[in-house]
Amino acid sequence: MTSFVGPIPLRIAVVGGGFSGAMAATHLLRLATAPLTIYLIEPRPSLGAGLAYGTANPCHLLNVPAKGMSAFPDDPEHFLRWLIQHGNYHADSFAPRKLYGAYVRAVLETAIADAPRSARLKWIRSEASAVLPAGSSAVIELKNGGSLGADRIVLALGNFPPSDPPVADRTFYRSKRYVRHAWGPEALETLEPNAPVLLIGSGLTMLDVVLALQAREHQGVIHVISRHGLLAQGYQSHPPYPPFLPMVATSTTLRALLHRIRREVARAAAAGHDWRTVIDALRPQTPALWQALPPAEQRRFLRHLRPYWDAHRHRVAPEAIAVLDRLRHSQQLQIHAGRIRAYQEHAEGVRVAYRPRRSDALVHLQVSRVINCTGLECDYRRLRQPLIVHLLESGLIRPDPLYLGLDTDAEGRLLDARGYASTFLYTLGPPCKGRLWETTAVPEIRGQAQALAQRLLHAG
Repeated sequence: MTSFVGPIPLRIAVVGGGFSGAMAATHLLRLATAPLTIYLIEPRPSLGAGLAYGTANPCHLLNVPAKGMSAFPDDPEHFLRWLIQHGNYHADSFAPRKLYGAYVRAVLETAIADAPRSARLKWIRSEASAVLPAGSSAVIELKNGGSLGADRIVLALGNFPPSDPPVADRTFYRSKRYVRHAWGPEALETLEPNAPVLLIGSGLTMLDVVLALQAREHQGVIHVISRHGLLAQGYQSHPPYPPFLPMVATSTTLRALLHRIRREVARAAAAGHDWRTVIDALRPQTPALWQALPPAEQRRFLRHLRPYWDAHRHRVAPEAIAVLDRLRHSQQLQIHAGRIRAYQEHAEGVRVAYRPRRSDALVHLQVSRVINCTGLECDYRRLRQPLIVHLLESGLIRPDPLYLGLDTDAEGRLLDARGYASTFLYTLGPPCKGRLWETTAVPEIRGQAQALAQRLLHAG
């Protein structure tokens, strides 16, 4: 008697189980019409949270109201409906980030439950350490000693912790008084309530640490040092502002583009609009505007304007701004613009020397602990994760020319060391920053995940 053997399932491995990976897997399951096996490779104890939504601290809120955080582009109220079922929230609520992580897990679990019987997901609780090409497919080696074959691989790598700030003598970075990973559980452990602390960087990570310190009722002075001393701006609800630039910039110089935006801000203010409306109007056009700038202009932006863009573009919940304002008013929070030059550790703490912005004199601070809150590391040459090191050394991937992530084509295929698009390696989210610039927030990633899933299921 002859037994029937069905079609061989397409094997897609998704490396990383944060928001990017969970959404890629979700859309693959939702769109599957033929046999499919998804390997979701994630060593952490839960899926969907990643670095962004893995915090357990209820004071860490989303930076966008609930009405803008749906996981699905075609169902903008999906998260809001889920959120209302889990507490007293409304459209303008800034929900705790840990709750959003639970939402992403629920979205994935629903996709698994509703998928056709021929489509299944396997959670691999390990780390990918190497990718070995095998014809038109590949073998993924795992840290636990296992391996698996895949026809397509999605590197949903998310974000990486920052590197140590540059100083001449790096000895202090081996000290117990230095915290390299601000989100680690040890960041605030054993810190005395009255101890002065230094946070390096004034962006969103700094804000998270300040809020965590406040939740612990910390009384000590909180020093913050960054190159410009800029703080994030607060979110304000406002009517949408109409697009005012063509989809492809008529001028490809950064100076002309900046002047055009400033003129529009002034025009909007004269008409009673907030500057935030103008910046938000740029969001759908940002990738096209970024790509219209020549490489030299893009580098000029990174050198001179990036801190100002980040402070004005990536805004935060009003509740968080209120905490910052209160702490600054009481002088418990002190902001310093400058660069750290040296550390001198002693029995009582650390003496930190920094050079203020536009000054040649050194200023010293005495603190008990130093926490690195600088921007996330995106230069893949500096990463020491085994998989990244292997992929770079084997020439399967290469950094983008600006070292903001990985080099890709317009369809998310990774380019190898020679510039050829891979036949099996894809990515989405933060690794695409060099090509798209705006690619780290939910609205961008959810759209990329849906489009990538369609391409993967219909690739040759």
